[in-house]
Amino acid sequence: MNRNASFARKVRYIAAIALLLLPLAALSQPATIGKDASAGGKLSQLRSEYGLAQAQLGEIDPASESMKLATLGLRGVAANLLWGYANHFKKVEDWDNLELTVNQIIRLQPNFLGVWEFQAHNLSYNVSVEFDDYRFRYEWVKKGIDFLITGTQYNRNEPGLLYQVGWFVGQKIGRSDESKQFRRLFRDDKDFHELFRKNGVEVDREQAKGPDGKPDNWLVARLWYNKAIDSVVYTGKPIRGKSPLLFYSGSPMSRINSASAMAKDGRFEDRTELAWRAAAGAWHSSDYEDRSQLDVGEECYGNREIPTSSGLNIRLNDLEAARDRLAAADAEIDKLAPGVRAALKAERESKLSDEEKAALKKPEATRTFDEFALAREATTKINVTNAEVIAGAPKEKRNAIRELTERMESDVELADWIGRYRGIVNFEYWRSRCRAEKMPRTLTARKLVYDADLLTETGEQFSVAKEKYEEAWGLWSEIFREFPDLMENAEAQDLIDSIKKYRSLLGQIEQPFPKDFVLKSLLERHAEGQTLLEQVKLLEEAANEKPAETKPAEKPADKPEESKPAEPKPAVETPAADKPTDDKPTSDKPAEEKPADEKPAEATPADDKSADEKPADVKPAE
Repeated sequence: MNRNASFARKVRYIAAIALLLLPLAALSQPATIGKDASAGGKLSQLRSEYGLAQAQLGEIDPASESMKLATLGLRGVAANLLWGYANHFKKVEDWDNLELTVNQIIRLQPNFLGVWEFQAHNLSYNVSVEFDDYRFRYEWVKKGIDFLITGTQYNRNEPGLLYQVGWFVGQKIGRSDESKQFRRLFRDDKDFHELFRKNGVEVDREQAKGPDGKPDNWLVARLWYNKAIDSVVYTGKPIRGKSPLLFYSGSPMSRINSASAMAKDGRFEDRTELAWRAAAGAWHSSDYEDRSQLDVGEECYGNREIPTSSGLNIRLNDLEAARDRLAAADAEIDKLAPGVRAALKAERESKLSDEEKAALKKPEATRTFDEFALAREATTKINVTNAEVIAGAPKEKRNAIRELTERMESDVELADWIGRYRGIVNFEYWRSRCRAEKMPRTLTARKLVYDADLLTETGEQFSVAKEKYEEAWGLWSEIFREFPDLMENAEAQDLIDSIKKYRSLLGQIEQPFPKDFVLKSLLERHAEGQTLLEQVKLLEEAANEKPAETKPAEKPADKPEESKPAEPKPAVETPAADKPTDDKPTSDKPAEEKPADEKPAEATPADDKSADEKPADVKPAE
């Protein structure tokens, strides 16, 4: 009986397993291609829908699959060992073995994005700097970029890797110490351009060419950023490891960097102005003249909807509209409670220090860095909240004011988030920069500085260079008055470097640095500018002290000439001269008592001359 029960139970188990195989076979049926193509079972359809299959993830590599099988389930251990070897080869500077080891790692971990990002950075940034020749450095930068592009093949439409390719092409080639040489090599690197073409980036497009008609690294980087954005928008891939705020800023910033690089390369033609117009349209502007320079379908960064960490979606261009609504609501509150806000503000202003009051009164464009800090602190101190206005308002108006403040809450939150996110990407500065740079006046100012720098470096036509500098400083002072934000950013350092060259030029032609220098407020906002002003001040003080020291020295030199005609007069005083024997011992003794190191060789001849002259003086007396 027991044996029969056990046998029956086993039969039931086998029958159940057999029945389960039928739905499992239907669920796991693979997709097929060709004439009788099939989407496959449910699991295959889900893999296709969510991009989970290797066919959707990227390239299927038989060698990679063989390595995974060969590790017998110890793929993680093998990968860790290879990472250790890679770090070792990097330390001992065995670059060939490092490259081979990295290629083995990606066979084991082709879909681990950290492998591609870390090792590409290692090749382009860490290994490249170990070489002295910039051409070898450039080759290793290319290897890092090539490695990333390979990663985009194994991880198809992955926004993070596509973004990283754009970052390396733009930042590593365009901002390194050898950027001038790297950019030149990139423009003529046809093999590198062909690699981009094979991966869907047409570097021959007009949108990727610089003013010389060759591919520009910043504009090529923009095409990679756009591929990353398209991957998010059209394939629904999530943005991993980067804030959407920064992710979407890559493309418009590439336009800005390209336009800026044109000026540094000495390009000041109409194309540079158009490049800044395109940069303005891509960053913030809704002006048709700026928007007309963009590609078809290219969206303005300031108008792009960006999710925040609070779940609120914002547009960076909406801050002014939100602030206008808040200002209108504040004005309505002030009508309901007239004089309350003004009285509270005046009371708090009276308690400010003299330095804070002076900083508030001073125009923003002329404030120093310390005055900006004081002004911000003072503004916070005198700020009056609506809750304080409600407390001081008439009782019958308080409910109406509360309703207004409740309606303002959404705009307050919106303005707060937009303000924070603008600060992260320095939105106001780049908006002001684009507006200023697209004006012909700014283009002229930059050309004047560029030409003057060249003349100064070559040591030619100092007077012409001085005139160009001073004309440029006048234009820049006008630009900074209209766009004071431009003085705050590190980009102003280039202009400070030119001011230092101007000061050096003045020293060579023996002219002082102007006391009322028109760009003094710019210098005061930067450490190097402050150092320059201190040096100029010290030189001025030293120059003022020199005349006071030389005048006393000149008077003794004049006196002997005036007293020479009066020298015969002592001849009348013969009684004093009649005792030469008494005078000589007294005059000789001090000379004998002088230390050995103080007795000059000239002292003896001087005494001998006076002894020879005395008989001549005595003869006329006789």
